[in-house]
Amino acid sequence: MSVAFRATILSVVLAGCASQALPPTAATPNGKTQTSAPPVVVPQTVITPADAATINELYDRAAAELNTGNAAKAASEFDRVFALAPDGPLAPDALFQAGIAHEQAGDREASLARFEQLARRFPTHALGRDALVRSVRLLAYLERWKRAGEAADLLLARQRELRPFESVVAYSGKALGLVASGEINAASYNIEKGRNVIDANGLDQAGRVARDLAQLYFALGEVRRIRAEQIRFMPVPENFPAVLEQRCQLLLDAQSAYSDTMRAYDAHWSAMAGYRVGELYQKLHADLMAVPAPKGADTEARKQLFEGAMRLRYSILLRKAVAMMEHTLAMAERTSERSTWVLKAQDAKLKIDRAIKDEDQAIDRLPYTREQLQAALDDLAAKGSAKAP
Repeated sequence: MSVAFRATILSVVLAGCASQALPPTAATPNGKTQTSAPPVVVPQTVITPADAATINELYDRAAAELNTGNAAKAASEFDRVFALAPDGPLAPDALFQAGIAHEQAGDREASLARFEQLARRFPTHALGRDALVRSVRLLAYLERWKRAGEAADLLLARQRELRPFESVVAYSGKALGLVASGEINAASYNIEKGRNVIDANGLDQAGRVARDLAQLYFALGEVRRIRAEQIRFMPVPENFPAVLEQRCQLLLDAQSAYSDTMRAYDAHWSAMAGYRVGELYQKLHADLMAVPAPKGADTEARKQLFEGAMRLRYSILLRKAVAMMEHTLAMAERTSERSTWVLKAQDAKLKIDRAIKDEDQAIDRLPYTREQLQAALDDLAAKGSAKAP
């Protein structure tokens, strides 16, 4: 019989002893009865060829590993505690600590699985709410928008129990899920609920903000971005200047929200927000350059003048876009951020660089100098001011 097999049998025997109590009374030779000793409870012991320890001792060892910074080892040990006693008194704590350890070790998928399992298996446990909060955070970070919204619903059902930051996490998770499904107005409603919590509790002071606010501000930026991009210039609206001004204002509002996201100094959320700001300018430039020449441009020379003036005037949008991509990439390099948003920013920067080069070459091919094009723009601006009430 192998050592491992004998150890397994001994472990089963010890566990069986723990569950069998002595009878409450026993008969004596003279027929009298006497009360027996209290039942002996033997803690469940795990025995291996090299060790023997109770579940409590295994938990304490895992906690010690986590406290000394050995997150990967701690995660493995907490998982073992739960696997050995999934219905024991330490099971919820083991799952929760395993989730924390896995996240500290960089395995967010495993961390999310532990928190979701805890919330599902022990919904009424004191740690159940904390597990839900952490699940929403991780789902948002991993961009599982729909599941983030669903987990946020479970949190919002316990709204009276939530602390201020937990409420912000719940509302932002719900909003991000709604944005992903195209329900912009409903998303905006939840964002405003979250912002009310921030204002009521003074959570946003000048300077750096808590990370939990980053995902709410990102959701706000997404709502404003989508509303801005819903304003199109084809067909050309009669009140083109007013429509353009409306889109530009929404762009600036979205940029403000994304900038607030960056105030959390979280590399992942900052990369997402930085890319979005650059994208805002890039898309506005593309939509404006698709506007056809007006009816007054009835000759080839006038069409070329219009084209050149448009390229010269709106090239600034491309330069703002590429500057934002460069800023995002520099931040990613500084913080070792390697998410897909960094890859998007790299690809966008290459495309914008090419677009700027193409714009410059297109202007150089026209029969007008940049000074002449600028003079034409100034003349149009003056005429516009004269017509304004």
